[in-house]
Amino acid sequence: MKITILGAGIGGMSCAALLAKNGLDVSVIEQSTSFGGKAGCIEENGFKFDTGPCLMTYPEWFDELFKSCGKNPREYFTFKKLNTVTRYFDNGKVVDVKGNINDTANAFQKALKLDADLFLDYMAKWNNIYKISEKIFLLDDLNFDTRFLKEAVKWMSSNGISNIYKSMSSYNCVLNNSFAEKIMNRFATYTGSSPFKTPAFMNQISVVEMINGAYYPDDGIYSLPAAINKLCVDLGVKFKYNTKITRIEQSKNVMKIHCEKDIFSSNTLVSNIDYHLTQSLLGRKTNFKKLKLSSSGIVFYWGIKNNSKNLSLHNIIFSEDYQNEFESIFEKKIIPEDPTIFINITSKMDPHHAPEHFENWFVMINTPPNFEIVNSKNIKKLKEIIIRKIKINTGINISQSIVFEKILTPKTLHNDTGSIFGSIYGQNQNSFLSILKRKGNQDKHQKNLYYVGGTVHPGGGMPLALRSGINVANKIIN
Repeated sequence: MKITILGAGIGGMSCAALLAKNGLDVSVIEQSTSFGGKAGCIEENGFKFDTGPCLMTYPEWFDELFKSCGKNPREYFTFKKLNTVTRYFDNGKVVDVKGNINDTANAFQKALKLDADLFLDYMAKWNNIYKISEKIFLLDDLNFDTRFLKEAVKWMSSNGISNIYKSMSSYNCVLNNSFAEKIMNRFATYTGSSPFKTPAFMNQISVVEMINGAYYPDDGIYSLPAAINKLCVDLGVKFKYNTKITRIEQSKNVMKIHCEKDIFSSNTLVSNIDYHLTQSLLGRKTNFKKLKLSSSGIVFYWGIKNNSKNLSLHNIIFSEDYQNEFESIFEKKIIPEDPTIFINITSKMDPHHAPEHFENWFVMINTPPNFEIVNSKNIKKLKEIIIRKIKINTGINISQSIVFEKILTPKTLHNDTGSIFGSIYGQNQNSFLSILKRKGNQDKHQKNLYYVGGTVHPGGGMPLALRSGINVANKIIN
């Protein structure tokens, strides 16, 4: 059987590898010059940057893919567990989230005066809920069968009805510590949502990083898509780059993929393109203006002449008015005046990612998925705000230290990866209904059409995109 996959992101390539391992004829069509999708790479002037995702979780899922394909994952990629996951700055205070939950609780007690036992009890509740959620929401399709209902009842009894309708931020007030609440509320952004809207049960996202652990793949995040791409090539998957798809023609047994120069036919089609863009390519009507999309972002890739000893690999400088930041993004649809800043510096782990005496700074803020807000005037203003906040919170003045700069905006994200309006995760999860309505992995009308990637089930981020590819491959094989 001939299978075509649209897009060489992590979801598409993980699906391709498993299908090829099972003897299917698999081709991947990619509009870009290389693989990776949002998890791309910039290498210029001696600096190397991961373009999107910055943190590795679920290493066992990545290993599972390679083992399922009869390969030793350590021959393709290696990684190490982080002792310090993220360093947080807020109003003169600094605290580290550690690689061990007990160490984090002790750090919170020492720096934030938050009782360690109270925090550990709080995390234990979400850990129990997460374990049930993983079974029924992440590891397979959402099939409303007896098994699902049985686990769902267990999940509901653990979670509590109120936590479906109560927002994450309103629940996290139980910590009675504004800094710790901001840290926990931040996990809403992992789905491109607002902690002041997304249901409280999404607190379980924190478990993945704070209890299960966070990791750094050697040579950066891009080594993961590079490893999966090599796996695909080793298994006989064919890749066609620089091939932009213009429309998809449907018929009962064959799908025709029309590109700018060629037409390809396939018995089965797997789309690793944004779900809503795929619908547009299929000629289906979609009201893009009414979509409740996740946040987008602006990223500055800066080569810095500096040695920032008081920064870690991952750093967060919080907004002083966190609620107003999310109101700006989701209601006013403007760039926040006082944004939360994320800084990732991989040269701290891999010195060859920057020339000697320099560092590679990935500096990101969240924005609405809106092209119109990004212009040279706003970029200049935002840059000044970021540099000022970094100096105030860390004591580091980089105003004269930037020797290299590239910028990612919602528009470049849309053009380069097909993310609608630059939305990173497709539709946001600002309500219980929006979570339930997340798009599935198989088309409801065309049974030989499947969807993978961060805009469909089970969700956004590298591990869930990977899981979507594995789930779809198993569905096709079975």
